[in-house]
Amino acid sequence: MANKTLTIVVAVYNMKQYLNRCLDSVVNHSLIDDLEILVINDGSKDNSLEIALNYEKQFPNSVKVIDKPNGGWGTAINRGIAEAKGKYFKILDSDDWYDTKELEKFILLLKNLDADLVATSFTRVFEDSEKEKEDDSYPENICGKITDFKDYLKSQNYKKHLPMQAITFRTTLLQNNPIIISDRYYTDIEYNLIPLVYVKTIYFSRINLYQYFLGREGQSVSLTGYKKHLIDYINMCKKLVSFYAEHEHEMTDEMRITYFKDNANVVRFAYELLLSPRFGEKNDFRQQEACQLDQFLQKTSNKLYKSANNVKWKRFIPYIWIWRISGLNVLKLAN
Repeated sequence: MANKTLTIVVAVYNMKQYLNRCLDSVVNHSLIDDLEILVINDGSKDNSLEIALNYEKQFPNSVKVIDKPNGGWGTAINRGIAEAKGKYFKILDSDDWYDTKELEKFILLLKNLDADLVATSFTRVFEDSEKEKEDDSYPENICGKITDFKDYLKSQNYKKHLPMQAITFRTTLLQNNPIIISDRYYTDIEYNLIPLVYVKTIYFSRINLYQYFLGREGQSVSLTGYKKHLIDYINMCKKLVSFYAEHEHEMTDEMRITYFKDNANVVRFAYELLLSPRFGEKNDFRQQEACQLDQFLQKTSNKLYKSANNVKWKRFIPYIWIWRISGLNVLKLAN
């Protein structure tokens, strides 16, 4: 599978209901020979592996199935990065899909492009069929040209607007830098942020490639998902804080500000998960976790620790600061 334009990594765990839709969207077009599609079965217990192997049989020059013990989404992405041979690297979650016609346009674009990061538009598609699709398209004035990444960040007031659904990295950028994604849930946030430290150039396109499926029961971004995988979110938060503390002096000024803003938002939500009653039961373990997070932040990044004092509930009440100085959890009193 040498000389491929794009490697697409599909991490699969018990996705038999959606996998055909996902894989059909990346194989049914005339430019399939330009693709390397790595389907990484992460220990599925349903017949996802059988479905994937059928595509490998039909498209042996483009589809490769890797079967591994269950280790979590991040381990599948790390394996994909290690195996990838394409010029560019993109993730496709197995319950999502690509617009096939837009994929053809995207492949043609990538053939002669030389940028560290390519950002494409995408669409949010909802399980509830009565809810309309939402297109998230980049404005025309930033599209169609290679831009210095730090100039883009500065022009956007350090708000990057680069979710996983939009980003495609130069493969060697991922392989030649120390980028190891954590195992379990919410590690896409790491993937969206840590590699950006190494990005020098970016290209935006209005090609609407990724079709992002929302509202499926059990998704990690649901209330149930946050409750179930709370510790995974806290661990991800701590990893990002540690990375910032270790690498902030190596970052450009623009990246340092952007990383800090993104990290502050991750920290803010971590406290909300630990202090708000809507994410747990009364007298559960979260109070202890909140104290441990607080100590970790103060020790690892005093800047991020202090920034949490400014987080407001109902726009006026600095509930984290109040909890720190008095032990009073305003969010519990409000319920």
